[in-house]
Amino acid sequence: MKVDQQARAVLAESTRWLIGARITNYQFDDSVPESDDPAVREIYNQFLWLLYCDLREHRLIGTDKLSQAQRVTAVRCVLFLKSGLPYLWPPLSRGQSALLTLGNLLTFGLAGRIYFRRLSSAGDMDYWPFLSQSQYAAALGAPVYLSEAGAKN
Repeated sequence: MKVDQQARAVLAESTRWLIGARITNYQFDDSVPESDDPAVREIYNQFLWLLYCDLREHRLIGTDKLSQAQRVTAVRCVLFLKSGLPYLWPPLSRGQSALLTLGNLLTFGLAGRIYFRRLSSAGDMDYWPFLSQSQYAAALGAPVYLSEAGAKN
């Protein structure tokens, strides 16, 4: 699996700015890098773009403020992007992702719940995009933003 450290670093930093309400959703979208790294694609497609409304420019404050659960997952995504670990969850193709989105709309979210129940056999969904609690714990034990390596990434 290809790990694109440069694209991951850009997405991690942009995500930090988005969740900190330092940039708008449009600025965030403009910063998302193109990459063959499945972590970059999946974290953006399956989580980050769902955090905001595409129909208007705004920051994640006030009525658009993230829930605590969304913030926790977003921070976990940043930590994963900086970890250098390969993305081991089964990725969705663009077509599959579009079908899942459409299915969610038509079934009021049932399609997504079924998909994520099936996906949970690949790892512990409570720690996604990490595959397991032990992977997550190891990344927490070596926080990139609090080390000298963070300045270089």
